[in-house]
Amino acid sequence: QAFCLLLQGPIREPPRPPPCPQSCSCTRDTAFCVDSKAIPKNLPRDVISLTLINAQFSEIKEASFAHLPFLQFLLLNSNKFTMIRDNAFVGLSHLQYLFIENNEIQALSKGTFRGLKSLTHLDACHRYGQNVRRKCFRSMAIQPGKCTTTQ
Repeated sequence: QAFCLLLQGPIREPPRPPPCPQSCSCTRDTAFCVDSKAIPKNLPRDVISLTLINAQFSEIKEASFAHLPFLQFLLLNSNKFTMIRDNAFVGLSHLQYLFIENNEIQALSKGTFRGLKSLTHLDACHRYGQNVRRKCFRSMAIQPGKCTTTQ
């Protein structure tokens, strides 16, 4: 009987699921959050994709995502955000896709997108005027796309 146990090798515990806030569903590299009361902090460090929908807060503060340095895809559509502070995305040097449509943002400053060195796609259609959009995007290497609506 002792010989059989040796052949089986050491007993291993099943891998633990990644840490994940109650309002989110997580895999090793993806988090999908609904009705969050704040930017989730207890996420796997290796997350490359974060979706936040129907968030229960209105402001994205400076360095809100700095704890997720490998993030490449960030979807913040359909929330009630009214303000995105300067340097909100600082630390996200790998972020390529940013979606912030269908929020209630009134204005953006030119420091809002500071630090997004790898950004290739930005969807940021809001209800603010072209003057604000031009000022905001002038400092970026990419140009904002035209906002269209379908009925």
